[in-house]
Parts: sequence; C-alpha cells; structure tokens
Amino acid sequence: MFGDWSPFLWLAVTLVPLLLLKRWINRHVQGLSLLLVGDNDLAMFLYFVLFLPGILLHELSHWLIAKLLGVRTGKISIWPSKRRAGRQMRLGSVKVGRADPVRNSLIGLAPLLSGTLVILLIGDWILGLSAIGDIFLSGEWPRLWRGLVAYIQVPDFWLWLYLIFAVSNAMLPSETDRQSWQPVLIFWGGVAVLLYFVGWVPQVPEAIANWFLTAIGYLAYAFGLTIAVDIIFIVIIAILERLLMTLKGARVEY
Repeated sequence: MFGDWSPFLWLAVTLVPLLLLKRWINRHVQGLSLLLVGDNDLAMFLYFVLFLPGILLHELSHWLIAKLLGVRTGKISIWPSKRRAGRQMRLGSVKVGRADPVRNSLIGLAPLLSGTLVILLIGDWILGLSAIGDIFLSGEWPRLWRGLVAYIQVPDFWLWLYLIFAVSNAMLPSETDRQSWQPVLIFWGGVAVLLYFVGWVPQVPEAIANWFLTAIGYLAYAFGLTIAVDIIFIVIIAILERLLMTLKGARVEY
C-alpha cells in the first residue's frame, strides 16, 4: 500500500508513542520508588538499579564506537550523581575526547543502534515474538491467545521481557548525545537543497537504498516491540503505584 516508504511511515508512527511512554515510565518509576522508600536519593538509586542493564549498554556503546572511530576515551562512570545545575540526575557517563561533528554524531547515536540490536536479538531470535505479530495481523485470535499463554509459561520469558524494557528505556540519545547532530544535519540538508536547485540529484544505488530501507524497517519494528513491552510494564507500574498510595495514604504529584 505504501510502497518503499512504508518503513519511514511505521518509524514515524511508533516514534511519538515511544517518546510519550518513555516519559511516563521515567516519571512514574521514580514516583513508585519514592513511595517504596520515602527518600529522594534512595528512590533514585532504585531507579538506577532497575535500568542498570540499559545504562551499562548505553555508556559502553559510546565508549566502543569512540574507540573504533579513533577518538580518545577516558573514565567510564556507572553510578547516579547529581548534575551541577538543576535537579536532573546523571546515571552514567563516559569521557570522550574532541572530534569532528560527524564522529561525535556517530558516538551519540551508538546507544540507539546497540539498543535496537539487542531488542531485535531478544524479541525475534530468542523469544520469536515476530510470529505473534504475524498471528495478530492475520486476525487468528484463538491461535494468538494460545501463543501468548505459551510464551508466558517459558521460564525466562519475564527476564527477557525485563531486559527489553530496561534497554529500550535507556537507549534513546540524551541531550548531550544530540549536541553534535545539529551542524551535521544543517550541512547535509544544505547540500541536499543546493543539489536540488541546481538540478543534479544523484541516483542512489538500489543495493544501498534497499539496505537503508531494511535498516529503517528493523528500527521501526524494534520501536513497535518496545511499545508493546512498555505497555505491559506500565500496567504493572500503575497497579503497584495505586496499591502503595492506598496502603500508605500518600500521593505523588507529577
């Protein structure tokens, strides 16, 4: 129906809900932690522990890509700490030397790429969740229910689901990661506009175009899978949060 542009469409459709769900999860996991322990610093530590697999992958991805691109690296910190300005917390960091905007952009993009790869490996190769998606699209509801029950009964199912949850909610580039993107986007956007007005539009080889569309399709699939997993954990978080507020007679304002 949408031809070769369908991967871009699905990416756009999944990106906004993913960002909204990530924001809800970040806020309510902190609220739930605060209800559990009643202390801001300890609540942030619990938040850090919950997302530790994703934080580790995030920072190690920066470090590895910097090494591969020949950029100097320094100390890696995996521990919650307060930023100097404001109340925002830093859960991890890696010191990276100065480089050109292109290499800096790739280093900033690394957690998204590695996180997507991990989600695809767990979701498709380990759990085989793509089969559930095919059944869902086919509308075979009895078969879908049997498939979901079978997955839940797998001993490590919830562990793998948790890893998708932890990795996906730490893989999106931070504000610091995105700092070098602007000059790169402006430069290549300017080049594209210039080429368009002079009437010279290069022909992208079909193999490269197909590879790029496939990569976008995998990214959109990873986003969609993340949304499905996030919704499951949002239900769990919301129930626990409501239960604790009722038991403790307390309320968290967002």
